[in-house]
Amino acid sequence: MTSLVLGFSNTGHDATAAVFADGRLIAAIAEERLARVKCLGGMVPQLAIDEVLRMAGATRRDVTRIGMMCGYFPENYVRHPSGSLQAQRAVRRFGRKLRGKAENVIWTGEVLREALARGMSYEQCFRSDVFLDQEGFRPETKVSFHSHHTVHAVLGGFYSGFDECLVITADGHGDLDEVHSTSRYRHGVLETLSVTDGKGRSPGLFYQTITELLGFRPVRHEGKVLGLAAFGDPAPLLGSFRRALRVAPCGTRFDSDFDHPLDAHEQRREFLAGAIEGHSRENVAAAAQQALEDAFVAIVRRQVADTGIGLVALNGGVAANVKLNQRIAALPEVERIFVFPGMSDTGNAIGAALLAIDAGSPGFLAAKQHALADVYHGPEFGEAAIAHELQAHQLDYQRLDEHALVERAAQAIHEGLVVGWFQGRMEFGPRALGNRSMVGRPTDAGINKSLNDRLERTEFMPFAPSALAERADEVFIGIDKAAHPAEFMTVTFDVREEWKARIPAVVHVDGTARPQLVRADRNPLYHALIKRYAELSGIPLVLNTSFNVHEEPIVCAPAEGIRALREDRIDALAIGPFWVDNPLRAGKQ
Repeated sequence: MTSLVLGFSNTGHDATAAVFADGRLIAAIAEERLARVKCLGGMVPQLAIDEVLRMAGATRRDVTRIGMMCGYFPENYVRHPSGSLQAQRAVRRFGRKLRGKAENVIWTGEVLREALARGMSYEQCFRSDVFLDQEGFRPETKVSFHSHHTVHAVLGGFYSGFDECLVITADGHGDLDEVHSTSRYRHGVLETLSVTDGKGRSPGLFYQTITELLGFRPVRHEGKVLGLAAFGDPAPLLGSFRRALRVAPCGTRFDSDFDHPLDAHEQRREFLAGAIEGHSRENVAAAAQQALEDAFVAIVRRQVADTGIGLVALNGGVAANVKLNQRIAALPEVERIFVFPGMSDTGNAIGAALLAIDAGSPGFLAAKQHALADVYHGPEFGEAAIAHELQAHQLDYQRLDEHALVERAAQAIHEGLVVGWFQGRMEFGPRALGNRSMVGRPTDAGINKSLNDRLERTEFMPFAPSALAERADEVFIGIDKAAHPAEFMTVTFDVREEWKARIPAVVHVDGTARPQLVRADRNPLYHALIKRYAELSGIPLVLNTSFNVHEEPIVCAPAEGIRALREDRIDALAIGPFWVDNPLRAGKQ
């Protein structure tokens, strides 16, 4: 009998599912890609669960184990240890009604805290029988729960490819307000070395607060703060910001001046709001970035010195900060780094499933640990389905073989057009990595404004390059220490001086770029496209940005890619074996 293990994450800003069959990852997808609502969370990911099972050729009745964490669940799935459930529900319903939230869903982190205080486990408070029955699983399906930062850490270690490494996780907050952990990962065994708890010391909430105070949306626009930081001077605010985030005297955890057990986060927010008055948003962003980097790097250096381990894996939402990752990789005592590509809670669906498998088959993590090969875990669409959608939208299209498709697309890019590249299985995680990408030439500095205008994105945000992996060292400095995570566009590098003027569209104001290194054995079609463009232009990379409009998820299905074409977001669409010119282009020429 096939062992079919499901994992899912259902935090406030993320709902994601993943499925393994006989220990092999079959599919993973975020609910937002199916529901078409960005950062969708706060629920059991119904669409994602059914989609990954469909890709596995299975149904909910076939699932043998489920791995999960604290999250948002219907109230009737949970019993409160105190027994005063009715009164607590009434209070929560009233609060949710005021905030416009769903009335029948609770955050079970509250339950975990109460259970531990009373000497109980989370499993004792979760009504697995009700969950399995109402969600359509078999009553004998095994359910296991795993702590938030343990899941983050296991993902980093398991997929790093390192026999032994330090794994450092950091985010807004996990279970019981844990905000950071450092662990030693060796042969499938995780040994915790240090932990930071308390929302007032959270590096993720610190950065989220700055994001909000600058007028952006927290847990969504932190990348904008990072992009803006390159334009500012950290010095005027850095001293104040170190009161809000710094390394603790012990050198192994984060600290701040704000540690009130009830409202530390609110106190810190009030302090930061006052501190930034009269300062430019560029300087605010620069100081926030510097404070985060300095504290995080100090922890890395101390833990590497204490353990003698120079291989470092990173995970958790803070690991989305690509400039921080570059600084860590540049440390002389760090040999190499790995960053798990689904570093937010999105990736925890995979991690929960891994731990559920290991719970049923002890030793699985040690036996199957490997370097992550790719993240093409989402749905793909056959030729007939794509053709049907093109016909339904009354578009003229050509069917081309792979060589002709690559030639047409490379020529179009070389001529200055933006091509929607929709191929194979959708990427898992936040980055478009050549299967749901918009591709253009990197030589045109003006494309930053023109394309951002078309996509309704912020003008100061840089675009990223997809580069031939075998030629990346010609263009970027320091590739060797972060070549693996660079396959997933999770770290920046300094661009060599002689290349900055040649590829201005993908070089940020600070002289860095965030490349995706494309290998022929990982994505042969996308590699062929970049290689052909290099033959035409002498440039071994293309501009790659995610195939989506601002504030929408990356496209998943053909209809969404076609809509981008019809709305004039792109000049042409290469979708499966079909080439489609923008029907509006002729009227503009």
